[in-house]
Amino acid sequence: MPIDKIRRWARAACPLLMTFFIAAAAPLVLAQKGDMPWTGSPEAVALFRKGLEKAENLEDPGTLFDQAIQKDPNFAFAYLFAGRNNVETLQNLKTAVKLADKVSPGEREAIMAAWEGNNGNRTGNLAHLEKLMQLHPTDKRVLQQMANFYNGVDDAKALKYLEEAVKIDKNFAPAYNSIGYANMALGKYPEAEMAFKTYIKLIPNNPNPYDSYAEMLMRTGKYDESIKQYNMALAKDPTFIASYRGMGNDYVYKGEYAKARETYQMMYAKATNDGNRDQALSSTMNAWLAEGNHQKALEVNQQRLAMAEKAGDVQTAFGLYNLAGTISTEAGDLDTAAKHFEKARGLAADPSLPPGLIENRRFNSRLQQVRLLAARGNFEAARTELAEAEKFASSSKNVNLERNYNQMAGYVELKQKNYAKAAEYFAKSNPNDPYNWYYRAMAFEGAGDGKSAGDLYRKVAEWNQLDASGYAMVRPRAVEKLNVAKVKK
Repeated sequence: MPIDKIRRWARAACPLLMTFFIAAAAPLVLAQKGDMPWTGSPEAVALFRKGLEKAENLEDPGTLFDQAIQKDPNFAFAYLFAGRNNVETLQNLKTAVKLADKVSPGEREAIMAAWEGNNGNRTGNLAHLEKLMQLHPTDKRVLQQMANFYNGVDDAKALKYLEEAVKIDKNFAPAYNSIGYANMALGKYPEAEMAFKTYIKLIPNNPNPYDSYAEMLMRTGKYDESIKQYNMALAKDPTFIASYRGMGNDYVYKGEYAKARETYQMMYAKATNDGNRDQALSSTMNAWLAEGNHQKALEVNQQRLAMAEKAGDVQTAFGLYNLAGTISTEAGDLDTAAKHFEKARGLAADPSLPPGLIENRRFNSRLQQVRLLAARGNFEAARTELAEAEKFASSSKNVNLERNYNQMAGYVELKQKNYAKAAEYFAKSNPNDPYNWYYRAMAFEGAGDGKSAGDLYRKVAEWNQLDASGYAMVRPRAVEKLNVAKVKK
């Protein structure tokens, strides 16, 4: 399991709340080399250290972070990690910001980086992380945090930070896990395998190294070998439920859908919190999508929505309504899609959600409206909405929003059979998203470029990463495209 998932136990609102800094408490300083100091009571630091060490090795930290706060309510840094759902996490982040002037300079920069990340401000996020780097350039965990920022955006840059981290400490196990995933993202599988094997050697009794190695084997199509490694992880810790998820994905790729759902059900049964239960349901939903059964997928998504609404988790509900709308659109049920998108739009300005992300949510809802209008063939209205979305994306200086805009602009052009223009837009969307690869392949196919289309369909079919619903929707179509091409030959 990659490092960017270690907060799954506490469904964090901010992607920055991942792995951080294990160091003894120290007096306030303006700048210093070495590890970032903490500002907390000895008792609180001891509890936090235990929780962080568990989280760093992808073990459930339980309530240790909450206990640390109880020991020292002014321990600002601990609030970044406490909370078991989006609602609690956001409230704790606000508390950390209020206490930020009472901590060391490094802690303050880390807290403010988390705050800006939570508000969707990547520019501000990076600015604080860079100041943190200036304060603690030889802190291996600061280097890893910089790598986390670039994951999926510039994996080569992320890899450089990780390599610097292991130069500082060759036994820093979490970095090897991240190095493995960064190399996978770059298609450098021998290097990824070497990193994961080093990770196993460093912490052989921990389940996650085997889980990560199993994922690499799955990505390379070695499904049976992957299942063996997942079983190795579960032998180390039968409660490490991420391995049930990975194993279920292997069964999906093998075409054993019933076995996959059985495995996800085991994951659900062993889950101890709603975050993990939602992961199990998400995997079950994606398996139905991979099998081409949109209705069953929507039924499972409704279970997820019910759980989120019961918990008062508006942020998750917003995302799930949009997802339901996308699935319905892909299934051709546009009236149902419209109802789901309208539900999401109604939640966009909910006061319980991060206020700094209101415009981002409205932007997302606008793009979903564009999707629906284009699917209905109402291109004039779709272009009007798209023009407004472009203004916001351009002014945001957020690469992810710009990529999302380009994806939807490509979708509109594709629906109008403007294949060359569609391909241009998809080329500027998320380069790591197989959902985009599939639609770009369709654009190439429409333009008569069979080779480019075939290469991308094959890339989608062999990607083997089912955790994304978009990928689950397009993978079976890509496989079918390749099968049809074989028949024609």
